[in-house]
Amino acid sequence: MGCAFGDGGNKMTKRKYRWLLVLTSCLVGVVGCVAKEPDTVSLTGIVYNYSSETIAFVKVDGKDIARGLDETPNGGVKGGSGMCCFELPVNAQVVDVEITLWNKVKFRTPASIEKWWPDLAHYGVVHILPGRKVVMQVTPSYPAPRKDLLELRQQELGLEKKVLFRAWSSGPIERVDGK
Repeated sequence: MGCAFGDGGNKMTKRKYRWLLVLTSCLVGVVGCVAKEPDTVSLTGIVYNYSSETIAFVKVDGKDIARGLDETPNGGVKGGSGMCCFELPVNAQVVDVEITLWNKVKFRTPASIEKWWPDLAHYGVVHILPGRKVVMQVTPSYPAPRKDLLELRQQELGLEKKVLFRAWSSGPIERVDGK
């Protein structure tokens, strides 16, 4: 009986070992290649203006996401159309929002991002509240104006608490799949 790698070995046995070595090498290479989770998500930008200021442009982290939002009386809201697309880092908790008013006055403010899930992210929503407070919401479904944010801000500023729009959301969505 000859050795598989020696001179007396069977040619078929040598071929099997060579193929086994090639296959093992390929498998080791494939195991080392693991799919990497993305660092960012791409979102459609939506802006709701609840303030008494007319807005020309809104940018999130330098990217244009809205143009031309009229002012509204206390309790009202304008906006809601989408502009594609901007990137948001998966672990982001705060974004830089730059707002250019119709009179060309600009202001920047950090906006906290409410709890969000990158695997369900489709819309990046900027809520511009009275007194230049800005809140960011990331959601999987098309968003409605937020009654809870407006009423909280009205209370903070001592404004009359009222809501002049019919279709609204009472708060951020909750995940139901246990993740």
